Amino acid sequence: MDSQTDTALQLQIGVLEALLQLLHQEGRCLQSGIMTELEPIAAEKERLYQTISALESQRRTQPSTVTRMGLQAQRRALLEKIVQHNQRNGQIIGALERFNQGAWQILFGTNDPLYTDGGTTQNTTQRHLIGSA
Repeated sequence: MDSQTDTALQLQIGVLEALLQLLHQEGRCLQSGIMTELEPIAAEKERLYQTISALESQRRTQPSTVTRMGLQAQRRALLEKIVQHNQRNGQIIGALERFNQGAWQILFGTNDPLYTDGGTTQNTTQRHLIGSA
C-alpha cells in the first residue's frame, strides 16, 4: 500500500467534501437572492477545482489496492453528489437569467442590454458606470 497515494486520495476526498459544502452555500445564495456572496464562492470553487486536479494527477499514477478501492468508492459518491448540486445550481442560474431577460424585454422593449458585463453603458460616447452621473 502506497501511503503517498492514499494520502493524496484522502486529501482529495477532503477537498471534494469542502466543494460539496460550497455548492450547498452557493445554492442557498441563489435561492435567497443574496448575490453578493457569489463572487467569493466562485473564486473558492476555482481554487478547489485546481487543488482537486493536482491531487487527481497524483492519484492516477498509482494502481488500485483494496484499501484504495474503499476510498475511491467514497470519492465517487462525493463526485456524484457534486454533479447533482452543480446541475441544480446551474438550473437556478438559468431560471434567474431567463427571468431577468424577460423583465428586461418587458421594461425596455428590447433584448439588447444597456450595460456591458463590466457595468458600463454600451451605446454612448461617454461611457459611465451603473449608478454614476
